[in-house]
Amino acid sequence: MTSPAADSTRSVSLREIASVYFWIGVSSFGGGLISWVHREVVERRQWLRDQEFLSGLALSQILPGPTMVNMALYLGIQLRGPIGAIAGWASLVLPPSVAIIAIYLVYLQFHGVGVVHFALDGVAATAVGLNIATGIRVAQRTKNAPALVIAAGVFLAVAVLHWPMLWVVAGAAPISLAVAWRRTAHG
Repeated sequence: MTSPAADSTRSVSLREIASVYFWIGVSSFGGGLISWVHREVVERRQWLRDQEFLSGLALSQILPGPTMVNMALYLGIQLRGPIGAIAGWASLVLPPSVAIIAIYLVYLQFHGVGVVHFALDGVAATAVGLNIATGIRVAQRTKNAPALVIAAGVFLAVAVLHWPMLWVVAGAAPISLAVAWRRTAHG
């Protein structure tokens, strides 16, 4: 399956890839990046379809390393090959790294102030909310009922029943693969 960018005559520039990841990297705090990337890449710019995005996200989560760095590499490769991967990675990682060092130096001066901890808690809660909102939006648009059932089962097992993530993934992965294989073979 090709991406919308590959389907059109317009190619995505390295500057566009770098710009998206730069602004996501420097303006997001406490997580929630996947929501921002989804909004920019799927909803706003339509560089990938939902299914391509979710496939890249799944791959990014199971590979070693930070999920968002892996996602920047995935997107870059999808849109522009290895040079696109480098543009996405560098724009996501380097500017925020400089910013976080500066922020940490300021934090060292004010870490004893109570309001700082309240602000950090608020940022973390916002990140959780963004991730939930993205999940709901994707679920509303998907036509893949088995995938929704599997996702709901994983959520129930991990978030509600507190089962170990490793065992849940080990159980859900073969089921997901079988469903995807059956859908591909018979679809």
